Amino acid sequence: MRIAPNPSRLNMPLLYVVLALVIVAIAAKYLNSYVEMPQTLRPIVNVVFALIIVGMALWLINTYVPMAESIKTILNIVVVVATCVYVLQAFGLWNRMVNAANKTWASITRPRPPEAPKPIE
Repeated sequence: MRIAPNPSRLNMPLLYVVLALVIVAIAAKYLNSYVEMPQTLRPIVNVVFALIIVGMALWLINTYVPMAESIKTILNIVVVVATCVYVLQAFGLWNRMVNAANKTWASITRPRPPEAPKPIE
């Protein structure tokens, strides 16, 4: 016999996470608007806030949105890749990565001169 879950037990963690997201958003707004901090520290703080928000949002989706496991896996991969790109862009490393990948690809695919025929013995 299966017992139905108590709806209040399911809603409380959701309420706590939404409340935490609101608090993080308010803290980010306050820190970016009113707190004096060095310009080199501001991107790091923004990346930390973004990682917290993305992680909590992904957890909410994985926990409370019913979907097939394959779709959930694809969503997780897309979010992780997009987050990695954001972090690389925030620290100014994305263009270097793209340029290095382009140079590597160009060296792999460049046309090679034909080899000289081997003499027949």
